[in-house]
Amino acid sequence: MGINLSLRTKGVIAVLILIGYLALIAVFLGNERRGLVSIAQDMEANQFRIGLLEPIANALARSMIESQAVLNARDRADPRPVSPDDLGIQLEALNVALEDVRMQFPEAEQAIERFRRSVGALMGTPSAEHLAKVRDSEQLLLVQLQDVLGGLQKRGTDLAHRYSDTQRFISVFAVSANVVGAVASVAVILVFFTRLARDIDRLKNRASQIVAGYDGPPLPIVRRDEMGGLMDAVNRMQVDLRRWEHRLEVTRQQRFHQEKMAAVGSLASAIAHEVSNPIAAISGVAQFIVEESAEDERPQSRQINEFARQILAQVQRIARIMRQMGTLTAPRSPEPELLDLHALIESTCGFIRYDRRFNKVELREDLAPHMPAVTAVGDHMTQILMNLLINAADALDGVTDPARQKIVVTSRVVSDEISVSVSDFGRGMTPAVLAQAFDESFTTKPAGQGRGIGLFVCKNLIEKAGGRIDLASAVDQGTTATIHLPLRPRPAA
Repeated sequence: MGINLSLRTKGVIAVLILIGYLALIAVFLGNERRGLVSIAQDMEANQFRIGLLEPIANALARSMIESQAVLNARDRADPRPVSPDDLGIQLEALNVALEDVRMQFPEAEQAIERFRRSVGALMGTPSAEHLAKVRDSEQLLLVQLQDVLGGLQKRGTDLAHRYSDTQRFISVFAVSANVVGAVASVAVILVFFTRLARDIDRLKNRASQIVAGYDGPPLPIVRRDEMGGLMDAVNRMQVDLRRWEHRLEVTRQQRFHQEKMAAVGSLASAIAHEVSNPIAAISGVAQFIVEESAEDERPQSRQINEFARQILAQVQRIARIMRQMGTLTAPRSPEPELLDLHALIESTCGFIRYDRRFNKVELREDLAPHMPAVTAVGDHMTQILMNLLINAADALDGVTDPARQKIVVTSRVVSDEISVSVSDFGRGMTPAVLAQAFDESFTTKPAGQGRGIGLFVCKNLIEKAGGRIDLASAVDQGTTATIHLPLRPRPAA
């Protein structure tokens, strides 16, 4: 399960990530700048050493030139002797300066020490030989110092390159990091608001669909924030609205059935009242003719007697039909009550036989004897049976085999419940159709012949009574709808 984060929390996390990113860049650039300062300090120290070494190397070169000049003068025809005063001051100054060089450049210590010894010998015993040694030590020391100076100059060049490269890297990295951060921030903002706009659009469309009667799968919840909570609320609104509409449809169907039966009952009562006197008169005349012609053996009298009996039988049939209509349409209690289920089945079957769909259909009753009473709402059970019988008759439409043109209503007592089955031998249903048979508004009938709410209403009414309904069907073999009602009332499913 994902972690639930509010939009505010996500915004705070995004700001913290941005701050962390900027802090990392700042730390990295700070380290690089410290490195740049270190390089600059190295360059300054290196330049200091070069500045220290160059004057001494120049002075040493001049001293070597002068020493060589003195030696060259000795070799000419007019030689002059070497005097300590000639080079003493310069060599003494070099000795003092070389002390700083000895401390800064330990690698030149041997050459410096040799130079000092040669200078000391010259100062103690001035001679051409000692001066030649001074010149040689100067030459050796100058080579050594020039090597060190060359190394310092090369290092200065390398440090300058490093300084330039580091400075360029810091500039490029700072620009690149800012660009990457800006692009990433814009991308995250675009993705966030694109998803938010898309989810809001999905919610808007789904709300419009729900208002229009949508009853499909719920909206997938892909977020764990306030928008996800809103999606869940819309899904619950869809479920609650559909449940309320279902209850409203069941109530409307019940009211429609009650009003229809009340209208039929009112009409039946009015018709019965209007035809009772003519029927009574016809029945009385027919009965009188039957009695008067019973003893007359003449053929004409026998024929009259037979006609009178037929008239009497048809009058009795009319009276029976009127009684059935009166019994079926009589007002019943809207509350559950003890019902004689067999009497209700017989009256319903007797009444529905007059529907034109049953003209060529054999409607047979196979009822178990000594059926106990059940607790249910009479109008509901009548409505359920009528719906199941009409569905069975519709399923026989197009069946030409007389052996299959029949509907069987059976009742059985099984354990602690009563089952009532309505079986037909019509077209049957495929497994896909059977799976959706109880769905609201699902129908296989042509437009104008059904709205797909009959079985839906039956299921709701039966479950309200604490029972259940099952369907069994096979293609081209028929369908059986079985109602299961408890003998003892129990809470509705």
